[in-house]
Amino acid sequence: MWVIIEEVRKSFRILLAYPVEVVFWIFSPLLWVIPLVFQGKALIGAFSSTPFGSLAGTDEFIPYVLIGAIVSTYMFSAVWSMGNSFRDETYYGTLEHILSAPVQPGYILIGKGLYNSILSTSFVIVQLLICVFIFGLNITLAKIFPIFLFLFLLIVGLYGIGFMAAALTLLIKEAHGMLHMFEYVLFLFSPIRYPVEVNPITKAISVFIPLTYALIALRGLLLNIEFNFWKNSIILLAIDCTLLPLGLFVFRRIEKRTKTRGTLADY
Repeated sequence: MWVIIEEVRKSFRILLAYPVEVVFWIFSPLLWVIPLVFQGKALIGAFSSTPFGSLAGTDEFIPYVLIGAIVSTYMFSAVWSMGNSFRDETYYGTLEHILSAPVQPGYILIGKGLYNSILSTSFVIVQLLICVFIFGLNITLAKIFPIFLFLFLLIVGLYGIGFMAAALTLLIKEAHGMLHMFEYVLFLFSPIRYPVEVNPITKAISVFIPLTYALIALRGLLLNIEFNFWKNSIILLAIDCTLLPLGLFVFRRIEKRTKTRGTLADY
């Protein structure tokens, strides 16, 4: 527990040394939405669409895309922050020290994951407040608990993806290209910016991505779109129970391999 707490403290001290990063991650997901809003207005001539509503369950595409952008903050946290966490340690010159310390490396990575979860949740709260006051998004007290329930289930599943991303970084060192590709795959096959029902291939692949079920539930809660609460909860829980052990297993195997082969300190 102390290892996890100290890792969180260290990560926040590094973050606060670069405050511009905080501003960037608060506003960048919302800025990515603006071109989509303008594009939709230019193509449709309005901020609502009946054909869009037949697929998404709501004619209003702006709140639909806003929610996707906000929740995608957790995806970026898992793929980028956890995936590059050990690469950052290489830049700092501390990777060999922390991975040769008498502590399980998994605890260090859990600490990094917890830090990213706290940070992402802070960003999401600010983003939701912006959407409430500027875009008129409606959030009632009764919705807060189920919202955080689905966010928690999403974070656990993304932890598993983050562990695998960290393992990939240890293996091939400069993993930006691979992480970018994985990020684009998630954008393509999960309903971040559009309903996956628009194409049978995206719909089929999206069922294996935890982000899909979290977005269905959160949009259902925030936009009053009908959805199956227990079905999405159970599926997310099942995905979590698969991805988290798998991610830890892959990380431990690759971490042991890099130590055995002496490639841990390779740049």
